[in-house]
Amino acid sequence: MNRPLLEAAPLWVKAAAPLIRRMPVARYRAAQAVSRHAPAPFWARLPADIGGGLFRCDLRDPLMSEAYLTGRYEPQETALLRRILRPGMTFVDVGANWGYFTLMAFDAVGPSGTVLSVEADPRAAGALRANLDANGFDSARVFAVAAADRAGRLSMQDYLPGAGELGNFGLAQATTLTPGGRAFEIAARPLDDVLDEAGVEQVDLLKMDIEGAEASALEGLARRLGGGRVTRILLELHEYHLRDLGRSAAEVVRSLGAHGYHAWRIDHSPAAHRRAVSARFDPARLLSPLGSGEALGAWPHVLCSREARPW
Repeated sequence: MNRPLLEAAPLWVKAAAPLIRRMPVARYRAAQAVSRHAPAPFWARLPADIGGGLFRCDLRDPLMSEAYLTGRYEPQETALLRRILRPGMTFVDVGANWGYFTLMAFDAVGPSGTVLSVEADPRAAGALRANLDANGFDSARVFAVAAADRAGRLSMQDYLPGAGELGNFGLAQATTLTPGGRAFEIAARPLDDVLDEAGVEQVDLLKMDIEGAEASALEGLARRLGGGRVTRILLELHEYHLRDLGRSAAEVVRSLGAHGYHAWRIDHSPAAHRRAVSARFDPARLLSPLGSGEALGAWPHVLCSREARPW
């Protein structure tokens, strides 16, 4: 195992994390307070109930901070992923970032399963590879490309201000620029071509969070979508960036419906967020059928399945 040299978490941070995870309220405020005194990056583990994956943690990165200190990032999607994935399944993580969902998936699908990660940001892809290597996941496949409708190159920029080599990763293809954001020229490929190269024909769960490029990416998956070879898709839709690119969340959901998918809205209310943190929470309570023409809102999270039931 080739683990890059980093220190273990400082004792005061290791002591704070389990206390914050048990707090009935205000855990996110407590996590933010700890992160304001962030030490140098260190090796940390996800909680055992979501796989215990080892990752390089920089508390200045909001995603890493939330994952380590509260024990969950996006607890609704975390609960759904853990409910859906079983040993032997195939998981594709599009917009994998540093690998939170990828690491969980390796634990869930086991050595008989397959995990493939796609990440456009070269800094995040590097962190992802280091995390996979630190865990000894030798079967890991990482494609450092942008998912798109055709092969080529895309001009992209930091999704958030303050992104850097150590964290706060994320790129967006948009005409509205982030002040001071770094620009990148990124290789783009259709997901069908990526999966062909990886030898993956059937996907049990595909998770996609790519800052507004969802419509284009799904067009690049048309062969497998039309052939019924992607059973479920977990989507985070960025309406603002979709509109900026001349698309919409409603268009994305309609296109999947045309391929025979049933859609459920994922409850992202504060109450659902608090409930989903519990390991005993039933994730089915997060889902409600998404009716035709129903307003999606500014930041919808959707689960789509070719089956009439999500699992």
